[in-house]
Amino acid sequence: MKINEEVQYIWHDGVRIREDQLVSMAMSAGTYALAEHYVCSLLAHGCANGLAYIINKANEIREHYQVRKFPVPNMDEDSVAPSNKYRVSIEDQVRKKYRRMSPEERVSLLSDCLGSLRANYPKLFRFKNQWQGIYLVIHDRLDGGLSQTDFMGMADDATPAGWPERLVIAESVFKNMRRDFRIDDPDEAYYEMDYNPYSELCDTFWEIVKRQI
Repeated sequence: MKINEEVQYIWHDGVRIREDQLVSMAMSAGTYALAEHYVCSLLAHGCANGLAYIINKANEIREHYQVRKFPVPNMDEDSVAPSNKYRVSIEDQVRKKYRRMSPEERVSLLSDCLGSLRANYPKLFRFKNQWQGIYLVIHDRLDGGLSQTDFMGMADDATPAGWPERLVIAESVFKNMRRDFRIDDPDEAYYEMDYNPYSELCDTFWEIVKRQI
């Protein structure tokens, strides 16, 4: 049996959903704005596993809503391994692009990603201290030299219009971070931690950043 004939279960919003069900949900969403987070899950799965046909399904959804298709890399659809030309991971590509951004472009990126998070996942960011999770994603995934102080200034500039006043970043956000995350090793990334109270927020925000970049 070909790999692309096997039923794929896609990780989406904390659960695994059959690929055909996920596509059906996206097609029934009504607008592309509502279908986009389904597309994101399909793309993440397709790219992570080298399944070009999954990316094609995401493009079918985009075409359904008359949205421009994503270019599909030269993958062997009978294999989970992409061709050598595309062996650079999505994460590495994202980091490379981020490093080339100016400070202003990075602020703009953060603002766009926060806006997308608020619009599509309003229940994931409900407490001011959850800025800790946003900081860890930027620090651990994109810019290891980013200090908490510099991030506060960046976050203040990037806060989207309409952001709730009660969720605006403040100096107290990082005061108890080590205790909140039970950090024993300061060099440990958030995705390696045994305890991360904001793991779902971090994972979702990272997916938004990858999509935005």
